[in-house]
Amino acid sequence: MGNSDKGEVSIHPNNNDIWVRGFLIEEGIHSSIYMAKMIRRPTHGPRINGYHPVMVVKTTYASENYDLLNEKKILDLFTDCPYIIQCYGDDTTIDFDDDGNKFVFYNVFLEYASGGTLDNFINNSPSYNESKEIKQHIKSILKGVEYIHKKGIVHCDLKPDNILLVKEREDDNFFVAKIADFELAKMANDRTNPTPPRGATFYRAPECWSKHKIQEQCSDIWAVALSRPFNIP
Repeated sequence: MGNSDKGEVSIHPNNNDIWVRGFLIEEGIHSSIYMAKMIRRPTHGPRINGYHPVMVVKTTYASENYDLLNEKKILDLFTDCPYIIQCYGDDTTIDFDDDGNKFVFYNVFLEYASGGTLDNFINNSPSYNESKEIKQHIKSILKGVEYIHKKGIVHCDLKPDNILLVKEREDDNFFVAKIADFELAKMANDRTNPTPPRGATFYRAPECWSKHKIQEQCSDIWAVALSRPFNIP
């Protein structure tokens, strides 16, 4: 995306910088995720709520921002849930490549999860099924899913890769599992805007493969049940 993946560079061309983009964390199909940091408190311009020295920014081309706009809209419903990744705001920025070509990006600012994904935690913890952490993570995931469903949302892509571990206390290694990645989420029972099943095929419920291709809140429950933390021997 322009020259933004070459180390840490400013994404504002007007020297009135609010934040800078850091290294690339993950490049996805719909968007890319970078480390980011605020270099001063926002007074105008970027719509960032509060001051967050360290955060991540999810970025896509402004002309292709439908999924990321959808995620921002849905995350704004979850500002008071401690089991869902928090959204700090969004903005649109301009960047130029080495040839002077102009690119317009849409950016969403998100809570930084220093513990990585739940999938990584499981893979790096041979005895994870015996740990107190995994039991606490299971409780957090279930509470998060319950909250999402009470708000009338279907996540559509629940899996260990989309559960992030956020360090809640700087003085110890206590992490909270939080549900992330709502780009594919939708309103439950939305008959006015039907969509085909989406998300990782392994976690899709049987009804997603049926003639009517249904994907509703019960499909999220199926996906959670298939996740490894819920299959502890």
